[in-house]
Amino acid sequence: MKKIATGNPSFPSLIKNDFVYVDKTKYIYDLLEKGDKFFFISRPRRFGKSLFCSTLEALFKGERDLFEGLYIDSTDYAFTPYPVLHFDFSNFETRTNDDFLAALENEIKKAAAVYDVKTKGQMPSLMLDNLINDIYSQEGKEVVMIIDEFDSPVIDSLDKPTLSFIKEVFQNFYATVKKNTEKIRFFFMTGITKLSNMSIFSKMNNLVDLSMDDDFASLFGYTDDELDEYFSFYLEECFERNKETYPTYPSMLDAIRTYYDGYRFSDYSNVSVYNPVSIGYFITNKFRFQNYWELTGLSTLAVKLAKRYKLSELVMEEQLVSKSIFTSFDVSLLADAELSKKSVLALLYYTGYLTIRKALDGGVALGFPNMEISSSFTESLSLLYSDDSSETGDMIIEGKEAMDKGETGKLVEVLSEFYANCSSQIIRERLENPYHLIFHMFFVALGARISSEEGTLKGRIDTVVEKKNTIYIAELKVDESAEKALAQIKEKGYGEKYKKKAERLGKRLHLLGINFSSKERMISDWMEEIL
Repeated sequence: MKKIATGNPSFPSLIKNDFVYVDKTKYIYDLLEKGDKFFFISRPRRFGKSLFCSTLEALFKGERDLFEGLYIDSTDYAFTPYPVLHFDFSNFETRTNDDFLAALENEIKKAAAVYDVKTKGQMPSLMLDNLINDIYSQEGKEVVMIIDEFDSPVIDSLDKPTLSFIKEVFQNFYATVKKNTEKIRFFFMTGITKLSNMSIFSKMNNLVDLSMDDDFASLFGYTDDELDEYFSFYLEECFERNKETYPTYPSMLDAIRTYYDGYRFSDYSNVSVYNPVSIGYFITNKFRFQNYWELTGLSTLAVKLAKRYKLSELVMEEQLVSKSIFTSFDVSLLADAELSKKSVLALLYYTGYLTIRKALDGGVALGFPNMEISSSFTESLSLLYSDDSSETGDMIIEGKEAMDKGETGKLVEVLSEFYANCSSQIIRERLENPYHLIFHMFFVALGARISSEEGTLKGRIDTVVEKKNTIYIAELKVDESAEKALAQIKEKGYGEKYKKKAERLGKRLHLLGINFSSKERMISDWMEEIL
C-alpha cells in the first residue's frame, strides 16, 4: 500500500519515497507527438500543475529510472537529456518594483547555477536571452523551458502600484522567449487564468492553449477510473468503516462523487475530475467529508468580487455564458472598479468555484462543480454579508451538527440567527426572494444537497435538503403561518416523492413548515412532521 501525499509537488520525491503517483505521462507523450513545442494550460490552484511540471523536468533531464512502469516507459520515447530551465513564479514578492525584479532575477540565477553559467545583463529579459544562448552553446542542445504559475505575480499585484511595471517586465521577458524559438526544444507554461489577449503575451503568438482542449480535459485531477485504479484499497477501507451510513459500495462512491467530483474543463468532453488534494485529505483524514477546498485553493479575491453581483444568480442558478468570456478575459483588468459580470464569472471558473456543467450552442452553462465547492463558496460569501461575521462561522458549525443529528429545533434556531445576521445587507440591496436566498445559502454552507422548485404532479416543492441521514422537505411562507406551510406539503403529497428514497437509504424524512416575519427579520414559527 503506497502512501498518500497531499502537498508534495516533486515527482522524483513521490517515486523514490513510494507515494501514490497517478500516471499522467500519456499526456506528455501525446504532447510530444503533436508536432508543436510551445504549450500553455490553465487550471485552479492545487490541481497538480506543479507536480506535472516536475514530471516534465525529470523526463527531459533523461531520468528514465524514475519512469519505470509508467506509460511513457512503454513507448518509443528515447529519454534524451536536455538542459532544463524550470521557473516557478508563485510566491513572488510584489510590494515594490525592486522586490519583483529581485524575485525574477533570483529565479533566473538559480536556473543558471544548475549549468554553472554566469548571468549577464541588467534586466530579466536580457539575462534570460544570454542564459538561453550560453546554455545552448555550452551544452550543444536546445533548451527546455518550464514556467509554473505564470500569472501569480500579476494577480498578487492587482491592488498595488507595481502592476503596470510587472506587466511591462513580463512582456519583454516573453518576447525574449519568442525571439529564441529555434533554441528551445519544448516550452510548457501553467497558470490559473487563461492567456487570452493579455498584453504581456502580445509577442508570443505561437502558444498552443490546452486549457479547454478535450484531449487534455483530464490532464490534471483524477477521473473515476483513476480513483478506482490507484485508490481502490482506500475506498474499500472507507466502505468498511461506513457501512452503517452507506448500505452499498456504489452508494458510498456516489457520496464521494457528489462531494468532490464534477470539475469539467472542456465543453466538448464529458469527462469530469476530482481535485487531487481534496481526495488526498479525505483519505488521510480518515474519510471525513469536510471542505478541504479552503486548504487547497480558496481565492478571497474571487469571493469579494462575486459580492458585487446578484446573489440569487450566483448561488441558486446556473450561469449561461458565451465562450467569449474566456477568450476576452484579462486578469490584469480585475483591478478595474467597473469590472463586468462576465469577468467575475470567468475568474470564478478559473479559480475553481464554477465549472462547465453543460455545453450550449456557442456557450456553456457554469455552475458549482460539487458540494465541497458550493459549501465553501457560500460560507465565504455569507461571511461577507453578515452583520457579525465572527458569529457566522459558529452558526454554520452548529447547524451542521444539528442537521447530522436530525435535531430540527436546534437547526431552526440556528437558521433564525443566521437569517437575522445576514438579512439586513441582503434586503438593503433589494435582492429578490431574500427569505429563500438566505435559506438556500445556509444549507449550502452546511454542505447539504439542496434543490428548489422541484416539480410533482400536484405542484412544486419549495425546497428539498439532504445531508447524511436526513432529508427535509420544506415549505417557506412569509407573514403567514407554519401551520399553513406544513398543511400545503401534506395536502399536495410532497413527501411521497421522497418516502421510498428515504426508506431505501435509511434516512429520516422530515416535513418542515417555516414562516418568516418580515418585520422581525427572523423565523416566527415552524412545524414539523417526521414520516
